[in-house]
Amino acid sequence: MLRHYEQANTILPDGIKLLDEVFTEILTDKGLPRDCEAAARIATALFSIYLSGVRERDRLRQMVEVG
Repeated sequence: MLRHYEQANTILPDGIKLLDEVFTEILTDKGLPRDCEAAARIATALFSIYLSGVRERDRLRQMVEVG
């Protein structure tokens, strides 16, 4: 859920931190380096899902892993 000061198309510092943490967790689970094609696809999916309004860590992970 977006808070009153967030817009769907912005990423504030807390959001960057969350995205990095989720990204790192997923890569660690999959045994992937940060600089591979699969990691780029995961990052793109994470940003897209986040910008659609999803802000919960578990939901982000779930949606990336399904997609």
